[in-house]
Amino acid sequence: MKELNIMEATVLTSPNPLTLICSQNEDGTTNLAPICFVSYLSFNPPMIGFAAGKQSHTGKRVRETGKVIVTVPGESLTQAVVACGSSTGATSHKVEENRIEMTSVEGSDIQIPADTRLAMVATLQQAVEVGDHILHICQVDKFLGDESKKGLYAWNGFGKVAPAVEG
Repeated sequence: MKELNIMEATVLTSPNPLTLICSQNEDGTTNLAPICFVSYLSFNPPMIGFAAGKQSHTGKRVRETGKVIVTVPGESLTQAVVACGSSTGATSHKVEENRIEMTSVEGSDIQIPADTRLAMVATLQQAVEVGDHILHICQVDKFLGDESKKGLYAWNGFGKVAPAVEG
């Protein structure tokens, strides 16, 4: 075995589930950020965590509002997910710019993409500094899913975005 850096290690753990973190902008619109640093943390109560860079607009909005919806985007959003990852919601309206069809979630002011395989509506419980990121620990209020949709994954250390191939 040889020693690797973290980017090389991500290639060896590929594919990684890709999520779109949906948060609410100051103007009430939805901000979208593609993030792979997401994990289930607890069954009871159901909890998830995601890490966002310290300067992340998304992380800031989640910490300010205490609310987030972590989604697994559907296959039709491949191009939009890549585009959302190349800009910041602090200066752009990613939903508008990428013409993403959105839908409401009962009990939340945050919308999600219509093409979503899984949505985890959550409340922030704690934010913990972890190196150059902040870990957002969230309790899931409800799970919504559509098994008929194919979710996206990050392949080759985030070099490619595509559904998993079954078989």
